[in-house]
Amino acid sequence: MGGRYSSPLGRKQRRYLRGCTAAMMKNFLPYYERQLATAFLRQVSGELDLQGKLALQLLQSKTQRAPRATLCDGLLSQYDEDSQRWKENYFVILGDLTLEWFESKEALGKGCEPRGSTALSGYLLLTSQSEYTKLVSSLCQGFAGGSSQQGCNALADPPGEFLFFLYHPFRRHFCFCTNSAESQRLWKSALQDGIRYHSTELQRRDSFEAEAFLEAVRFYRQERGSYRAGDLLLGVEAEILGNVLMEDLLPVLRSQVLPNIRGSETRRKQLWLQFLQEAYTLILSQVSSEFKVFQRDQEKLQIQLEKKIRPDLDQMLTLKDQIARKLQAMVHSAAESCCCQRVEPDLDFVMEELMRPISSGAEMVRSLFAERVDEMVRTVRNSPIAVLQKELLTLGRTSWMPEIMQPCYEKADVYKESLQRLERFGFHSMTSLVLGAQNLMQQLMQNSIYTFQQLSEQRLSQATNCNQVVQILENVKDRVLKKFDYDSSSTRKQFAQEWLVQIFLPFLLKHLESRCKLELPKYESYVFADCSGIISVENIYEEMVLSVLLKAISKALKEASGRNKHSLYRDSFFCVLESVDNPLPEVTAHALSEIRMGALSSSSALDTVNPPTCQVNKSASGEKIW
Repeated sequence: MGGRYSSPLGRKQRRYLRGCTAAMMKNFLPYYERQLATAFLRQVSGELDLQGKLALQLLQSKTQRAPRATLCDGLLSQYDEDSQRWKENYFVILGDLTLEWFESKEALGKGCEPRGSTALSGYLLLTSQSEYTKLVSSLCQGFAGGSSQQGCNALADPPGEFLFFLYHPFRRHFCFCTNSAESQRLWKSALQDGIRYHSTELQRRDSFEAEAFLEAVRFYRQERGSYRAGDLLLGVEAEILGNVLMEDLLPVLRSQVLPNIRGSETRRKQLWLQFLQEAYTLILSQVSSEFKVFQRDQEKLQIQLEKKIRPDLDQMLTLKDQIARKLQAMVHSAAESCCCQRVEPDLDFVMEELMRPISSGAEMVRSLFAERVDEMVRTVRNSPIAVLQKELLTLGRTSWMPEIMQPCYEKADVYKESLQRLERFGFHSMTSLVLGAQNLMQQLMQNSIYTFQQLSEQRLSQATNCNQVVQILENVKDRVLKKFDYDSSSTRKQFAQEWLVQIFLPFLLKHLESRCKLELPKYESYVFADCSGIISVENIYEEMVLSVLLKAISKALKEASGRNKHSLYRDSFFCVLESVDNPLPEVTAHALSEIRMGALSSSSALDTVNPPTCQVNKSASGEKIW
């Protein structure tokens, strides 16, 4: 083991992983096809919903970053696992928030190809070496003997005082060192922005295809007994499916691969991490290829759905309602009882813990916006009017400047401590929650600035001197702040509603499984043959459970508005369910679409930017492959 290990993956192991990936895709795609049909039916039905989306007052920005713009760059010392030494590379974060690295700044300037690059989805940014070592040790659990301290010693004698780490369980790790706290702060904010942007890419898409995919993953995992998503749903489709498969494979890989790795503990850990990275890369490549093939056929499927659903929409909605009424006797009382006993006692506490950090962050966004405008007004007051356009453009970049927005984003980190009690509900999606809150903050800032720019440009043509310009800008700022307060109240309530659903719906479904879900096959005969690929009894069942949960959430949110906490406007509340007299109210069509996007974007109503079971331990012939 003294020489460099060229590749931990052997031929049998590659064949085995390809077989597992193919089996997963074969099993998953029917779920996706079903949810595509269900989501499209919901979308067409939602087009008739006059209540529509959440009404907001700020103008909705469509501004995007320039993909090749440089957001952050500079020399960083990076720990090299192979040589166990620190080396300097020139790192760049581009406008598309991809991390690239070069031999030197000159190599970048000459247009040389980067030494490497990585999307940042799913990474965790750490500044504590002990926390990083703890995560690596957890990933390497199963080694006999040894001490986690060896991993710490490997990073001894860094060339600078300020360390930070990028950790991903199945991708290359990055250990960085810089010589100043300010440099560390700038890199941290830029990297965290990249992690947030790439990790929530799918949730920020406003499309029924994205909604259908996330739902398909949830149903696929529920069918295998797992009701918690954790933070698997980070990244694009291939990455999410890769995460799901790696979660299934990891216990078997540990049991069969770890005992066969020899050498010192440090070397064994290095080879194990390299093995996981190569396995994940292989899986991602195959999933991407197979998913692209499916997407080429997806357009034909959508055309077929259009022809089938739109002419018979009323008939299909009537059929859904009839099935819901047949299910009501079994589902409604059981769901209400479970919700009353297991959810409602904790609802106020969880809602309060959800509202506090997002409200604090939104208030800081409001203050930051006002400060930036005031700073611009002071500059314009003492400068020629020609300076104004430049200042408006500078202001417009605020929401894309992570070092400026970071104090707002940090308010969401409180969730990591305040909601630890939620683990008893099976909720482990804390990273997703934090990223969702940060997305909301960024969107509020972006929309506020965009509204300020548009209103200012409309009125500044009337100004004849500097004093009038200043007065117009201050008046517009006050007007935008009033709109901000309304939108902040509305979107924070929607954020709380969506995440209360994310927390409690899987919990309810798991507890109702034996009483209700196992009885669903009895009702499949009520689905007409020509609707069987579109209307799903299981989807109807879950929508009924969701309606019961939303009723309880609606009550709690209205009571919170009545207490005038967190500056919530009573008339800004967007309740996706006003009545549950009907077991499957038509008003939920759009609401379900909004909630099912997963709450990671937390701005779905305001974000316009944008083999039966895979055998994981044996080959088809039964031969052990490790």
